[in-house]
Amino acid sequence: MFDTMTNGSGNGSGEMERLDVLVMGEQAVRLEVLAEIGRLETREVWKHDGAVSMADWLVGRYALSVGTARQWLKTARSLQTLPHLRRAFAHGKLSWDQLQAVIGFVTPDNDAEWAERTPLMSVAELRVVNKTVKATDVVEEHHRRRVEWWFDDDRPRFHMTVQMADIEGATLATWLTRRANQYDPDPQTGLYQDFETRCADALYELASQATAGDRDHDRATILIHTNLQTLLQGTGTATVADGPALAHDTLRRLACDARLQLAITNPGDGVIGVGRTTRTIPPWLQRLVQARDQGCRFPGCRRTRWTQIHHIIHWADGGPTNLDNLITLCGYHHRLIHEHGWTISGNPNHQITWHHPTGHPFQPKPPAHPLQHWKHLLNLTPPVQPPPRPEAAAPLLS
Repeated sequence: MFDTMTNGSGNGSGEMERLDVLVMGEQAVRLEVLAEIGRLETREVWKHDGAVSMADWLVGRYALSVGTARQWLKTARSLQTLPHLRRAFAHGKLSWDQLQAVIGFVTPDNDAEWAERTPLMSVAELRVVNKTVKATDVVEEHHRRRVEWWFDDDRPRFHMTVQMADIEGATLATWLTRRANQYDPDPQTGLYQDFETRCADALYELASQATAGDRDHDRATILIHTNLQTLLQGTGTATVADGPALAHDTLRRLACDARLQLAITNPGDGVIGVGRTTRTIPPWLQRLVQARDQGCRFPGCRRTRWTQIHHIIHWADGGPTNLDNLITLCGYHHRLIHEHGWTISGNPNHQITWHHPTGHPFQPKPPAHPLQHWKHLLNLTPPVQPPPRPEAAAPLLS
């Protein structure tokens, strides 16, 4: 990638060379980071900090997204068995994006070949190769099936990606196509909506019918957080649990035709619960806890599936079944408390602190340092030199 770098003589050549050096330095640092990740994973240091995996440890310690943490870990593991690609990246012959595109299909057997070919290909070309070379059978793809969704931070939009084996996907596509073709044209224009739009309507219709027909009313309820002023006057905000903010008109519409529960916010702590009357958490209170926590509350975990609700102060020890004493945990981190001596302090409505079995507070993130400190450590800037010592004054002539 940097093999063609020349000194040049045009305007700005010095600035460009500085950027070249910084980019190469960034790659060198990335390589060291990946090597250290590999070493720490081998030693299983993440277990000491209560993490479920190395990826979760990276998320909690460095505030990474799950996708980035997995990418780092996958790359670190791959480079341990691909020495030729690792050397090419270390020498600046290929970029980070080229490396990401190629490690998906390169094996130790063809590592040397692709270390030579990759620098000559664009990222787009490598991704095409990845799709054609990496053929897997239906059984393997079945085990990789997954559905992911998220809400857009900038627009009132919901995104979903679906991954499954082609035969299973064909079943879903057939149903969507059949239902989309049954929709009538727009009564005002006489025109049909786009096929993709009708497929989206069909998917929403399927989910709506399933929710409305669910006999477990407590489980099949949409939870919306709002305040009394918003509901009555149309001011303020309302949000769907695990989802986006809602316009007032949308809130009013959902109140008419959807199965939902409104959680009215209290300006203070607003302790909501059933106190000491029972240790059993009623479904409506479970929904409030889950909506507040958005998944497991252990730093870096955030698992939202197969979670459990834990009494911070055990019910047998006098702890109430109230919102400020309940917290969402995944099974792994629930066991950390009951079987391995970890504890939690604080108010889950605000801030909590995890404690090691030794009693010391768990600090998931390293201490922060000014950027200048790291520049000095990486020799990106010369260390500050002390001022020169003044020369001794010459003796006066007599």
